[in-house]
Amino acid sequence: MTFQGNGPLEGGNVGAGGGGGGMGRGMMIGGGGLGAVVVVVLGLIFGVDLTGGGSSNNAQQGGQGGNAGVSQADAEMQKHLDSCTIELANSDTACRIKATTISLNKVWPTVLQGYRAPKGKTLIMPAGATSINTACGVASADTGPFYCPSDEVSVFQIDFMDRVIKRMGGSAEAFSQEYIVAHEFGHHVQKLIGTINKSREGTGAQSGSVRVELQADCFAGVWAAHADKGANAMLKPLTRDQITTAITTAQAIGDDTIQRNAGRNPNPESFSHGTSAQRVKWFSQGYQTGDPNQCNTFAGTV
Repeated sequence: MTFQGNGPLEGGNVGAGGGGGGMGRGMMIGGGGLGAVVVVVLGLIFGVDLTGGGSSNNAQQGGQGGNAGVSQADAEMQKHLDSCTIELANSDTACRIKATTISLNKVWPTVLQGYRAPKGKTLIMPAGATSINTACGVASADTGPFYCPSDEVSVFQIDFMDRVIKRMGGSAEAFSQEYIVAHEFGHHVQKLIGTINKSREGTGAQSGSVRVELQADCFAGVWAAHADKGANAMLKPLTRDQITTAITTAQAIGDDTIQRNAGRNPNPESFSHGTSAQRVKWFSQGYQTGDPNQCNTFAGTV
């Protein structure tokens, strides 16, 4: 258990499926250009096909958007989200995502001057959903969690959070899932402070893309450092074991580990998210300092 208290979970601007405005002007990480009509997969912290068919670095482009064939599932998910309680956040993934979103929007204004909550919703794709529509385009179910800066929407797939991350060697324990949500919100912080635009600088192991992802990991650690502090903290004091679950997941989603698990020798020139060691290092940096100013991944060698 990580969340404390009881009663309904109110606010958070969390919804089921859909959302966004269809194809729009977005930012592509690892390809495309700023201002181009492209599909963004910003915060693709995993870059792995949910079906096990290999890596997936882009969402689907074109089409009518939406979540074809899952409207009933969306309606049921929305009803479920509306009934979430703090107690359920400790046992239910969708409610946990909602609670983490609320916590993030409580913590970040206390550590970053000028922080504001995303204008867009945190969207949850029910199990079985095939696609989701954002202002950056239509993302398929195999995209993995991502953030679209155009409409400030973060997207999370229930199946990914519950099952796929474990198959990759990560953890599906409560705090590990909260780390994933906090990482995507880290990209929103980057939009607010302007570092998100550095994602297009260079290629490979020292590229802007890697530095953007590692900074988002650091920002996730900053949130964790504060989320269990103070009289109004939503999280119970975090234990060493809970922090370890996030570190286990950070290790599993490093570029080098993903490539080894796919039977390939790690190729630094193809890295886009950082090595396992780098991801652990920067999450730990944020958690140990609790200071977003200590998350400058753009200075020196990461």
